[in-house]
Amino acid sequence: MPNINYYKNRIRNRIKILTLTEGLIVINVIMFLLTQLFNLVSGDGLLTLGAKVNALIGLGEYWRLFTAMFLHASIMHLIFNMMVLYILGRDIERFFGKKKFLLIYFLSGLVGSGASFLLVPGVSVGASGAIFGLMGANLFLYKLNPLVYKRLYGTDLLILIGINLVLGFITPNIDMAGHIGGLISGFVIASALGLNVEKIWVKKRAPYQMLTVLLLVLPIVFGTLKIQSSEDLFVSGAYYYYTEGKINRSLDVIEKGLKKYPEQADLLYMKSILDKN
Repeated sequence: MPNINYYKNRIRNRIKILTLTEGLIVINVIMFLLTQLFNLVSGDGLLTLGAKVNALIGLGEYWRLFTAMFLHASIMHLIFNMMVLYILGRDIERFFGKKKFLLIYFLSGLVGSGASFLLVPGVSVGASGAIFGLMGANLFLYKLNPLVYKRLYGTDLLILIGINLVLGFITPNIDMAGHIGGLISGFVIASALGLNVEKIWVKKRAPYQMLTVLLLVLPIVFGTLKIQSSEDLFVSGAYYYYTEGKINRSLDVIEKGLKKYPEQADLLYMKSILDKN
């Protein structure tokens, strides 16, 4: 009978042959299961694990721009995104190589989150920004050599991109800012990196590399300036930290808000309640 080391080696070997695409799918599934576990315990798994919440990002929780791309609101949301990731990811990983594939995926996801932070006030989760980034990289492949692309794929993947865009526009509660931000940045980042065998630091890629930096930075900067100009930032933030039991953090947000808005009624009320406690 095989001993424990036999099974350990089999698991290690299986992990080694996973593509990065499959690894990302595994991570997303694990995060979905963790979300359900947190929902059973506290009822707010998405918020706890890092959903994109504009007020909290405006108060300094910028890590949510990254974590939101690993969270999904429902099983159908997860399944649909992972199917598209599997369809697109393997070829993008093959053409661009592992390191460039990860850069395209994560940077596109961050740009998508940044665009959502700037333009969409509601809570947002999902890998869609990163996946649309892979679609953008796919468009780069088409631009690079349309004839070879059509021999390999026909028009199937271009149709898939079009269908996803149309569904996003006609379906309620879809974060189109994140989708379009991911799509545009995926094309730009792919142009900035080049294919697997190509060097990154060459003159012709410099404009795309500069544009990539701007796409990453500007939405976050302008989103921060936009939300920090609103008193709702401090009210929402203080209330969230209070419900999480982070009383000192809530008081800190209230004090900062009252320095900027001394007569804000909700902040004054919350401060009076917390001071009594």
